[in-house]
Formats: sequence, C-alpha cells, structure tokens
Amino acid sequence: MIDEKITAIIVDDEEEAISLLEIYLQPFHEIEIIYKTSSPQKGIRYIKKKEPNLVFLDIDMPEIDGIEVATMIKEEKLNTEVVFTTAYSEYAFQALKVKPLDYLIKPFGPEELISVINRLKTNKKRKELERRMDIFVKNNKSNPKIKFPTRFGIILINPDDIMLMRIENNNTLIYTTDGNSEIITMSALKIVATIDSPSFVKISRSAYINLQYLRRIERKNKTCVIQYKDISFEEPLNRTGLSFFEKLDCFPIN
Repeated sequence: MIDEKITAIIVDDEEEAISLLEIYLQPFHEIEIIYKTSSPQKGIRYIKKKEPNLVFLDIDMPEIDGIEVATMIKEEKLNTEVVFTTAYSEYAFQALKVKPLDYLIKPFGPEELISVINRLKTNKKRKELERRMDIFVKNNKSNPKIKFPTRFGIILINPDDIMLMRIENNNTLIYTTDGNSEIITMSALKIVATIDSPSFVKISRSAYINLQYLRRIERKNKTCVIQYKDISFEEPLNRTGLSFFEKLDCFPIN
C-alpha cells in the first residue's frame, strides 16, 4: 500500500496558481493529480467522492474559504491530508486548528514540496503500520472460549453460551444456546471457579443457571425458567435458591 501512487487534487481560485503547482509537482512521480478546480464547492464534492490522499488548498477563496473546506474534511473523518497554499501568513494560526499536513506561503518553490511529500510518506507508513497492528491485535485477542475436558478429549466453550449446568456425580452436563449439551469431566464447582463470573448461580444441589437467560421464577412450585429463543428449561429451586432471588428483588417472581 505504501508504494501506491499518492492521489492529489488542487483547489485554488487562481488558474495560474494551479498551473504553477502542477509544474512544481511534475518531478514527484509518485504524485498523481487526479483533479483540479478553481471552485471550492466542486472541490468539496470531489474530495467526498474520491477521498484523495492529499489536497493542496488555497485559503483565501470566495464563498467558501480553504479553512472551511479543511474543517469539512476533518468533520467527515476523511483520509485526506491538507496542505494549505496561501499568500497570507495571517491565516496561519486559524489554519493550524484543523491540523494540516503543511502550510505553504506563496510564492513557494518546488524545493519546499520535498518536505511536504516526505511528511506525507511518513504519515502513510505510520498509518499503514497502525492498520496492520489493529488487524494483528484483532486477530490475536484472547479467545473468549474456555477449554474443558470431556470423555473423548476437550471442547472449547464460550461461558456466555452456557445456559444451564446440571451436576452428575463428578461430571457436569452443560446445555448451551445452540441447543447442544456436553458432559464435562470436572465438577460444576470447578467449572464455575474457572469461568469466574457472577452470572452463574447455584439454584439447587444439582444445578447452576446463567442469570442472563433467567426469564421468571415460580414461587408456588419452586421452579425457575431459563430461555434463549426457542430453547427453554424449567429447573427446580431449593429453599436457598428461592430465598436468594427473593432477596435480590430484581427478577420476576410469581
């Protein structure tokens, strides 16, 4: 990407200034001028449409000045760097607020463009590195799935997908949101400790539920209903479990 052409447009209300800048840019073969205009309105439309790498922007223009155009680029979060070209140094302080790549005072020569192009290349390399780092970080984030032992090997499960855990001797039968179940060859107590989440609550001597999927509690028959889409379980509550939810006073108890 960093070896690609640098696309640029020129927006200046003086045709002579556009022609002179074109001449100055000719030795820079990596720069491709894809558009030029004396109308800031047309410049804005083209910048939004093509999002060039670079725009050479005069400041003192009628109707819409260059700072307004640069502000639009910043507000739209376009991937376009701005180089102001102006005959008036008094705009400098105001122009710096939109963080341009550079600020060139007319008349300037081709030698002053060297630092501009070098700075742009450096920025492109930095942005490319940041892009690659973002991809690397996203692709190497710790997997939310946890490894659990089964009778036949191991299984990876995202704790958020676990709806219900039923205790079966020293094993645990896990029910997940995809409608599957799996026997894990470790105790539910160890599984809960491994997951380390307040979402999992013991509701009886033989079951834990994930509070994310709790829909209602029936006081009369001492049961709770957990549900995800069309998957539903009705689990018995012991006295301790029922008392726990009554004290919380934040779940529907009938």
